[in-house]
Amino acid sequence: ESEVRVESIIMLTSIPTAYIQSLYWAYITMITTGFGDIVPLTLPETLWCIFSMCIGVIVTTCAIANLQLLVTNADAAFVEFQHKKETVGKYMRYRRLPIELQNRIMAFYQYSWDLLKGADEGKILDELPSSLQQQVANFMCRDLIASLPFLRAANTSLLNALAECVEINIYSPKDEIVKKDELIRGTILISRGEVEVLKGQRVERKMRRLDNFSVESLFEKKKSEHTIRARTFCEVFLLPADEFQKCINSQCDKVHIQKMRETANMMSKTASKANKMFGSAEDAIPISGIKKHFHPSSRARYIWDFVILFGHLFYLFMAPLNIMRYFEEVPYRSFLT
Repeated sequence: ESEVRVESIIMLTSIPTAYIQSLYWAYITMITTGFGDIVPLTLPETLWCIFSMCIGVIVTTCAIANLQLLVTNADAAFVEFQHKKETVGKYMRYRRLPIELQNRIMAFYQYSWDLLKGADEGKILDELPSSLQQQVANFMCRDLIASLPFLRAANTSLLNALAECVEINIYSPKDEIVKKDELIRGTILISRGEVEVLKGQRVERKMRRLDNFSVESLFEKKKSEHTIRARTFCEVFLLPADEFQKCINSQCDKVHIQKMRETANMMSKTASKANKMFGSAEDAIPISGIKKHFHPSSRARYIWDFVILFGHLFYLFMAPLNIMRYFEEVPYRSFLT
């Protein structure tokens, strides 16, 4: 043991040796190797340890970098989506768009990503042959079209022809799909999301998947008496009246067309009567005045519920502390007497 100490002292007598020992101490400190039970005693051992630690740091750094690159490239679509969001953000800041509009635009891009994960639906469909495009259109639209009462008994060829005419649109919350007194181009079919039917400032109806609006507009031109507004992100299909008339005139006789017209008019009258008698299938929601702040779905009610929840949590965590303080203030002997 004394020989080792003497040798260590002799090693530190020369400046190069002392410098190498100091480098070794600095490396094991920075690399967090630490002081182990086995340490280098001679100068070659010290140099070898320094070299090994440098090689280990390089190998570890390369491994971590390659792992990060592997994880990043594993989802190139997400990287492209993030880059697109950054580009759109720069454009909006350059144009000084309102903050609310910027938030809606970003929410739309996020919704598109959550829905399709970066896939371009239009480009994918354009690359498919016509036969496969027809099958995709049938799968997407046929259930919605067949849900219309006057088309439930329609043959396959008519449903296929109508499926090709459907227009697909995606709307953000608070987007107006149809404005009041606007000429309705055809019937509206809800594929995903939730849509509100407003008359003035009052919600008369809420529509979800497989619901429809203004089926009678397929047979006669009319202006909308309501405002159709998206409540959430929604996917809405439009069956144009012009294309619908072409399809039924080419594949249906006049008697069948007249029956469909009567059914559509009956549906419209039934829906109008139901709205007059009951208001809507959903509870009517006031969207103006002070009453809107007291509705369960209003923002003020959400804030109030959060305050109530916070109060309950506060009392829940404070109860043990108050009990401990009570026992500290009350003498122990008072419980025994």
